[in-house]
Amino acid sequence: MAITNGYCNQNQLKAFIGIPTSDSVDNDLLDDAVNAASRQIDAFCGRIFYAQTNATARKFFTNHPYRLLVDDISTDTGLVVKLDDDDDGTYEVTVASTEFQLLPINGVVGGILVSPFYVVELFSGGSQEWPLDFSSNRPRAEVTAKWGFPSVPEPIRQATLMLASELFAMRNAPLGVAGVGDFGVVNIQQNREITRLIAPFRKGTVIGVV
Repeated sequence: MAITNGYCNQNQLKAFIGIPTSDSVDNDLLDDAVNAASRQIDAFCGRIFYAQTNATARKFFTNHPYRLLVDDISTDTGLVVKLDDDDDGTYEVTVASTEFQLLPINGVVGGILVSPFYVVELFSGGSQEWPLDFSSNRPRAEVTAKWGFPSVPEPIRQATLMLASELFAMRNAPLGVAGVGDFGVVNIQQNREITRLIAPFRKGTVIGVV
């Protein structure tokens, strides 16, 4: 199976494990390990660390007149911001790019240098505000964007290598037992270093519908 939106490539994993790049015996298993590790990291962090190729529309609930919390946006290319101003389920108002800014402004959050945008903030002196009429339960904002991270952060790549190597080793680890070493049974356990690497990237749930 080929790697799809993986956070490391096959040769990087081979180098990490110590397999010659010319050895193709376990290529499919290595690809599976990278795919599984990448998706496990996505699930733990509640976000994806690759940039989607095509822009797609997602709907969001509004709870602030100026700030709208959205899913990760990798780039402002192809970005379209709309709102439903009369609560009819149609997003008839397209917000001009001069009416809002994307946050974080400098792409830095908590010392993390590779950050996506995840707030669409309307300018307080502009002509638009996010609708706050809660008479219905309709989402009042629609954002079309290329979702995800602009590039894979280095800690995520390293965590993927570590987790993928453990998953690959599990093929020889029935019931989680990797073998018997000089000090007895060797078990494959949760790697705390992986958690330390990816924990700063964990995100709370954002309500959004594709």
